[in-house]
Amino acid sequence: MKNTMIKYMLVAMICSCNAVQSYAQISANLIVSTRPPSYLSDWNNGRAGQLIITNTTADITPIEIKLVTQLKDASGEVIAKSNTNMAKTILINTKQQIISMDRVLQLENLQFLTTKANKDNSLYLGQSGKLAPGQYTLTLEIIDAKSGRKIVEQIQRTFLQVNYVLPYLLSPTNEALLDANVAQSAIVFRWSNLVPLAQEAMAFRLTVFEIQSQQTPLQALRSNQPILDINVNRTTQYIWRPQMNLKNSPVKKYIWTVQSIDGKGQPISTMDDTMQGRSEPSVFGICNDKGKCSEEISWTSN
Repeated sequence: MKNTMIKYMLVAMICSCNAVQSYAQISANLIVSTRPPSYLSDWNNGRAGQLIITNTTADITPIEIKLVTQLKDASGEVIAKSNTNMAKTILINTKQQIISMDRVLQLENLQFLTTKANKDNSLYLGQSGKLAPGQYTLTLEIIDAKSGRKIVEQIQRTFLQVNYVLPYLLSPTNEALLDANVAQSAIVFRWSNLVPLAQEAMAFRLTVFEIQSQQTPLQALRSNQPILDINVNRTTQYIWRPQMNLKNSPVKKYIWTVQSIDGKGQPISTMDDTMQGRSEPSVFGICNDKGKCSEEISWTSN
């Protein structure tokens, strides 16, 4: 009986040593882009990075693993983490295995956490699936799927989500007066690009509002229906040929702006989310007698 127990103990010790040795021969390299896609759902497109797991055991003993993932904001608060129990098991049975970032992130298994410190960021991420501008840290642990034992120590990678500078409206310049005869044929709108340039497909939504009598420009922007509302793709210029009579009044006043839209039709995110991707608006006038208009026009109200 005593000899039998000793045999069992020796077998258990050998198995344990083999397991430790196997774990010691598993290494991981987590590569995260410095500017991965802002939408977590786009982390499967290859631009977010990849996880490379290397197994240097002589006989390539298959190992079943789970990934434990956390996402932290700039202050170190955890804003999302994977549920270890619900994580999918991954079989490592080759010398080198590449795992895409969507499998690392485990979006279907990600829990969004809200604390007093990260309330706004966590809510925004949970509702939109989009990372707000700022710095983030992705942490990863690799554990044995059966025992829960840690195979690879925690890996941390820091990345950024860009705070874009929105386009600046170039033409018509602010408070410019356009000749009605010229404007009747064409009005050229120009604006600068995003800074830095977006890596994803995007568009610019150009809107123009007429400023009615007794309105301020901002009142017109907030309450009137636009007389021009169009999406402009792949360029920062639009030539408008008005289908209306611009010469039937001594002077008309307008306010215009450009909204930067991402590839999913949502406003480009900035640190000031109240802007909703809209550039600072600009005003211009159209008149028949520019000399007279410049003397009488007021940009606070008509």
